Amino acid sequence: MTAPASNPAPNPAPPPAGPPRRFFLAGTDTDLGKTTAAAAICAAWGHAYWKPVQAGLDGETDAQAVARLSGARSFPEAWRLRRPASPHRAAEDEGLRVDPAGLRLPTDGPLLVEGAGGWDVPLARAPWIMQAALPQTLGLDVILVARTGLGTLHHSRTAARAIAADGLRLVGLVLIGPPHPENEADLPALCEAPVLCRLPQVADRDADFAALVAAARAWAPAGARA
Repeated sequence: MTAPASNPAPNPAPPPAGPPRRFFLAGTDTDLGKTTAAAAICAAWGHAYWKPVQAGLDGETDAQAVARLSGARSFPEAWRLRRPASPHRAAEDEGLRVDPAGLRLPTDGPLLVEGAGGWDVPLARAPWIMQAALPQTLGLDVILVARTGLGTLHHSRTAARAIAADGLRLVGLVLIGPPHPENEADLPALCEAPVLCRLPQVADRDADFAALVAAARAWAPAGARA
């Protein structure tokens, strides 16, 4: 995907025929519900799960949560950092440096690779390594998780432009939240990528996980309408 022009494309790319075999799951920001979305997607689409960089080890980790909720195979993290902070700072606490050079995918099968927080997260500094280095090194296209509500047009388009500027291809959006027909219609043109599915915002992901999986199985409803 080329960087979006100042005027959004009137005819964004159509939704793919089915889920990508392997992809990088990014978010527009932190505390979005990306890991819950990852669990629902793994259960619905039949993908294994891998989060290369885990920052924060108190309680259940993201990999443990996804495995418990979805039953999907979850591969060990490449970096397990104790402090819940930006990876570059959490790694420095432990005298480590997160550098994806040489990193390889843990499987040839269908795989969801989850990023940490939002898109432009630093992995290391002096010199800086940004999170885009993960999908660049692993050769993965990107799916972006975004909210449905107010503010999502700005946040999603900003993230889409950054993904394109990093030389990566955004292949779809996964939305979280209540229906918002206007935003769901505008996002594909603004981001030049289809909406693949919309997951409801739930109060209890354990109790409502079946509803999340059912929504993730509803492949490309908004993308087909755009």
